[in-house]
Amino acid sequence: MDIIDKVSLKKFTTIRIGGRSSKIYFPETLEDLEHLKSKISLHKTIILGKGSNIAFKDSGYKNSIISLKHFRRPIRRIDDLQITSFASISCARFSKFCFKNKIPGFEFLHGIPGSLGGAIAMNAGAFGDEIWNHIDSVRCILHDGAIKVYKNNNIKTSYRYVDRSKIKIFLNATLNINKELKFNKLLLSKYSLQRSSSQPIRQWSSGCIFKNPSSKLAASSLIESADLSKERVGGIYVSRKHCNYLINDGTGTCHDLEELISFIQDKIKTKYNITLDREICIY
Repeated sequence: MDIIDKVSLKKFTTIRIGGRSSKIYFPETLEDLEHLKSKISLHKTIILGKGSNIAFKDSGYKNSIISLKHFRRPIRRIDDLQITSFASISCARFSKFCFKNKIPGFEFLHGIPGSLGGAIAMNAGAFGDEIWNHIDSVRCILHDGAIKVYKNNNIKTSYRYVDRSKIKIFLNATLNINKELKFNKLLLSKYSLQRSSSQPIRQWSSGCIFKNPSSKLAASSLIESADLSKERVGGIYVSRKHCNYLINDGTGTCHDLEELISFIQDKIKTKYNITLDREICIY
């Protein structure tokens, strides 16, 4: 198990901001995770996947971080009804595996920037679908270090929310294959084209910054209609392609990010009396 100390956290987030770390642990096996049991049980220990949907303060993070970057296990098709995968795999790789094996229903995951575990932790979704619509069960490490399997109906979920009050790490998941769906070999490329044409996929961002206030009201539409699409604070600015993305031009700081987030929230609250809740986690 690798351990590094006092390294810039910029390289561990997709938006590329953050100060220096304390110790970062890179477990590769369940045995490594067992050795980290005392760290896992600490409230301030952060579990890090691919680094999307997260930013670190400019002052850095003084508590432990456990990165699952090197924790790799194969995806496995159990039968015609289910597939299982470790949570550390990227959403893109999982989606491609399903595509290559002609398993329909998971194409929406392809463009989600992050790991399968990160998607499970926040109930990520796209194109009208969400990951928890497909979950049969998850194997987790609890805050006390114990390992437990939860069925889908044992965990409360909603739009971009998963009750993780007892859960520290999602280890792996078993997902249901919808046999009523027909495999469409054009769907993955269709979704990829839609994403590349409407989202800033090759720029430094964390993904969507705000949750949509409702299924019928998009945060991006509110930001655009409030004439905030050209706003900038320091090196962080609103994406011209998608107003719910904030882009780091390479000089941005976490202070810039937080200032711009607060500015947008205040303007939307004043103009529409709507509170925009953050998707991004800032530590």
